[in-house]
Amino acid sequence: MTSSRVFLKDLLVTTKDGDWGLSEAEDGHTPYRVIRGTDFERLRFGDSSSVPRRYMPERNVWRRHLEPWDILLETAGGTQDRPTGRTMLVTPGVLKSLGEPATCASFARFLRVDKKLASPSYVFWFLQDMYLSGQMRQHEVRHTGVGRFQYTRFAESVEIPLPSLGEQRGIATTLGVLDDKIDSNRRKISLGTDLIHSCVTKEVVSEPETVAVSEIARFVNGGAYTKGATGSGRMVIRIKDLNSGPGASTVYNDIDVPDDKTARPGDLLMSWSGTLGVYRWFRDEAIINQHIFKVLPSGFPDWLVYDRLHSVIAEFQAIAKDKATTMGHIKRGHLESTRVALPEPNTIEALNSVLGPLWERLKVAEQENRKLEALRDALLPELLSGRIRVPEAAEAVKEAVS
Repeated sequence: MTSSRVFLKDLLVTTKDGDWGLSEAEDGHTPYRVIRGTDFERLRFGDSSSVPRRYMPERNVWRRHLEPWDILLETAGGTQDRPTGRTMLVTPGVLKSLGEPATCASFARFLRVDKKLASPSYVFWFLQDMYLSGQMRQHEVRHTGVGRFQYTRFAESVEIPLPSLGEQRGIATTLGVLDDKIDSNRRKISLGTDLIHSCVTKEVVSEPETVAVSEIARFVNGGAYTKGATGSGRMVIRIKDLNSGPGASTVYNDIDVPDDKTARPGDLLMSWSGTLGVYRWFRDEAIINQHIFKVLPSGFPDWLVYDRLHSVIAEFQAIAKDKATTMGHIKRGHLESTRVALPEPNTIEALNSVLGPLWERLKVAEQENRKLEALRDALLPELLSGRIRVPEAAEAVKEAVS
């Protein structure tokens, strides 16, 4: 694959920092959805529920108005385990899901690629590969524990290999097919959990008997572990990993951990802060730290325990934010005092004949996503380097999504 190399700054029509705006409407301001780095992963797949609405000055908001195929780059807020430099491609579907004009937050900036020179999707995948491979970290500085991305130095020093526009589009399309299938599975999972909730809610009588959350499941805390220096130990999952799976940097000394403190595919997990981690069936076995409960259903189907926990999750999150509690987290007393309504036993049995198989299909969809993500991330550097050509990769992708 013959290609030229061009500095990132020379591929851009424009680039600007974002704006956080105001939380309340005022004269001379207009509502905008403001995308933060923490929104990138969910919004990338069409989930805009976490993106806040803010109010921007009308006099200059047009300068930061996002257009289709802009690339967002996170420029501040990184941690030791998660450096700055995350990226997201603003597709037409992303903007449609927001339903309003959008910009990025002040801890990010947008890059608008000159489409005559490069495919924005290809540039996005190149930046994504830099982040996944750890190359972005060298462009971060850290003073008070908060990472800041040195954008100017980055844009002036990073050269992007540019094959023909046709080759660029082929690479982006091949990787995009995997993302589309992942998105389809995520939507299937979301619709499936909504259906489960609708079925359960319909079967709960108007004035039902309630039971304590602690009666439908046993909650086992993880432990406190010492981080390993060599990276040869076992993965430990923390609260921030709960809905994404443990990161590669979260490796601890190899230790003997009881089975009920180990997370495996299909397990239900809930954090002290009220995060319910159900649908991330992790790539690898992981041990859980002391801020996580492993949820072990007590004679009830997994789908029912998940749904009933989800129905009171806002209550748990409110408890976790109450500074009157020790460390502001859910304690065992809250699991005993929080109550949920259940369908009648014979109704649960009847529902299980339908919802049990549905739950298993949703687990299969999530496991398929883990494999698709692994394939996508493996193909990414190979396609960019030319070690694998588009026709070869397209065959592997076709087989994976069929």
